Amino acid sequence: MKKNLRALGVVIAALSMIALAGCSSDPGTSTETMDAADLSPEAQAALQVVTAASESVDEFTAPGPAVDASALAGETVYYIPMALQIPLLNNLGTALTSALENVGATVQVCDAKLNPADAASCISQAIDADAAAVITGGIPKEFATTSFDQLLAAGIPWVLSATTTSGDGDPSQVAYVSADNVLLQSWSTNWVIADSNAAANVLVIKLTDSEATTAWADYGILATYEQGCADCTVQVVETNSGQLDKLPSLISSALIANPDITYIQAEFDQFLPSVSQGIQSAARDDITVVSVDGQLSTLQEIAAGGDVKAVAAYNQDAAAWYTADAVVRLTSGAEAVGDLSFPFRRIFTTENVGNLTLTADAQASGEWFGDADYRAGFLELWGVN
Repeated sequence: MKKNLRALGVVIAALSMIALAGCSSDPGTSTETMDAADLSPEAQAALQVVTAASESVDEFTAPGPAVDASALAGETVYYIPMALQIPLLNNLGTALTSALENVGATVQVCDAKLNPADAASCISQAIDADAAAVITGGIPKEFATTSFDQLLAAGIPWVLSATTTSGDGDPSQVAYVSADNVLLQSWSTNWVIADSNAAANVLVIKLTDSEATTAWADYGILATYEQGCADCTVQVVETNSGQLDKLPSLISSALIANPDITYIQAEFDQFLPSVSQGIQSAARDDITVVSVDGQLSTLQEIAAGGDVKAVAAYNQDAAAWYTADAVVRLTSGAEAVGDLSFPFRRIFTTENVGNLTLTADAQASGEWFGDADYRAGFLELWGVN
């Protein structure tokens, strides 16, 4: 898995940021106050990435051929997230339950709790229950190698969600579904590069809960700065979901020690309350914040003119439906879709958030990402009336 994540990260970083030669302008200059033509070449390249990533998706394209979902009727599918306390993984479980109900399947959630032993226990439960399939959220095989080998030996299909877009395994039994967090992290990075005219002094908040979350920061954020912003200064604060109580003081200490920092880049929205506390404790009013996830409160803050100015996000409900589609394919005897390109991703900024309905219902509907009716599209694809 590490090899796959590394390869993906290098490719995405190279594609998302065109490394052009040239000197940056003054660090304090924002793209909001200057024309694109006045930006440095690096900032112009970053702005092109952000502009393309800001567009909505208005048509559903099937990820593969039609498939019969009848094999899942009355069956149980296990969902094993790395930790339910991680909001996006919790949301994925809720949406999976809703999606798979349409084909008559029940979802059993078993929390791995960031612990290989708990993950192994969940896998054992799935095997004992003769689950129709197992979906893992944010868990690479290396987290519980022996148990996953036992799962595959039992002939149970396995869908790896929220890790990487491709990897090892027999495509008749193993599938990968990911919104591509390396790409999403690179989008928020490109926004900072463009906004700062390629001269940002940025504090990056990196989540080390798993190999996957670490790689997303390494190859989506740090590699993008390294390859696309020679004059950017990057400082990293590492944390995990079990130590969030310490994060505000780490942030305030970094801001006080380095008053030149004017950007904070949170790997996920779950860090934003700590970021706000850290900024307040440091008595700073000149910090621009970016993140990845796209929770309702984050978009509301952007719309209200708060510290958060941009967030890269993906439609978490749509991701659940694509994951459900992988389950349908494997349990029907079809092969997984290889190198799946998940389309429902977008970066939200002050430029486009004003056009959105910022309510919980609108978020759940997926309308922030465009008009494509992926739910109806999948039901038709599965032969469900």
